Amino acid sequence: MFERKTNKPRQQEPTPAAASKTESVANKASTIAKRPEGVLAVIGSKVKVNGDIISSEDLLVEGEVTGTITLTDNELVVGTSGRVQANISAKTVRIEGEVKGDVDGSERVVICASGNVQGNISSPRVMLEDGGRFKGSIDMGGSKPAVTAKPMSSAAPEVRSIDKAG
Repeated sequence: MFERKTNKPRQQEPTPAAASKTESVANKASTIAKRPEGVLAVIGSKVKVNGDIISSEDLLVEGEVTGTITLTDNELVVGTSGRVQANISAKTVRIEGEVKGDVDGSERVVICASGNVQGNISSPRVMLEDGGRFKGSIDMGGSKPAVTAKPMSSAAPEVRSIDKAG
């Protein structure tokens, strides 16, 4: 009876499909928001790359990459939908998706709870979160050769018998 008319259009309720898309974008944004300030390159979830990637920017992979990835002074994040069949070399590597190949992190490698790695890891610091999967070997030795124990001399110890009589 006494309704006030306004010029503002009513907001529509989001459809379930739109809501799930919004949640997906929000999840990816939160992954990016956790990152430190700087430049970030993204390979989207519907992008497939065959070949070598060399970058001087941090990289987030949500799609598929086959080949090699080299980020000498930067960070690589393989997102939850990321599928990588490549040898990886980066300053830090964070794996939330799937990686098949060797991983070399000059600073550290983190395999998250949703991560799956099949390959060898070489890094001074390696972290495997509860639930993360890994099959391969880990080398945390760095550039110094491992110290090995020196074997004792092979000469038999001298044994003397003492005669009570004399």
